[in-house]
Amino acid sequence: MEVNSIFERLWKDYSFQNPSAGKIHQLLSAEGEEVVNDHIAFRTLDYPGIDIDRLASVFTPSGYSAKGEYYFRDKHLFARHYEHPEGDRYPKVFISQLVLRDCSPYIRRTFRELMRDIDQGKLSSGSLIFKGSLFSPLSHRRYEHLRKESEYAAWFYVYGFRANHFTVSVNALKKYDTIEKLNAFLRKNGFI
Repeated sequence: MEVNSIFERLWKDYSFQNPSAGKIHQLLSAEGEEVVNDHIAFRTLDYPGIDIDRLASVFTPSGYSAKGEYYFRDKHLFARHYEHPEGDRYPKVFISQLVLRDCSPYIRRTFRELMRDIDQGKLSSGSLIFKGSLFSPLSHRRYEHLRKESEYAAWFYVYGFRANHFTVSVNALKKYDTIEKLNAFLRKNGFI
């Protein structure tokens, strides 16, 4: 799949799930701003077949390559960011994964059971980043237990394979070229 098509499909899903993002994009465009996406982020687990390398494999054929690695030990996360050789023409891609061996026995056991029960055919698809949650049915009780230990684990449980966030490059804006100006504009238009 061509890289622009990938981002368009991800944006369509993200803005459907997060209508405020689409409204902000429209507001800025109506002001004559070109909205440049600095980066897009994904979450996963360090589980075989769904780890960072697997998610990155959607972007690397288009020229993306790893440019940095990050450890967030207190959150039990490892992350890598990827950039396209054409720089700002395409957003950076950040992919993080929960390091299960560093998590509680509850989190390890929960995801081991969840992964065992999902349709493995969905994991072999080249479109894993578009799948959303593969864990069905979802349990509010399980979500709350995960959330108490790790917001990241709870988010992944519910939302799964989709963009965690898109961004606006403030540096690329003309009228709202500082975070303070952008925040004031958004507040003026009803966003907290």
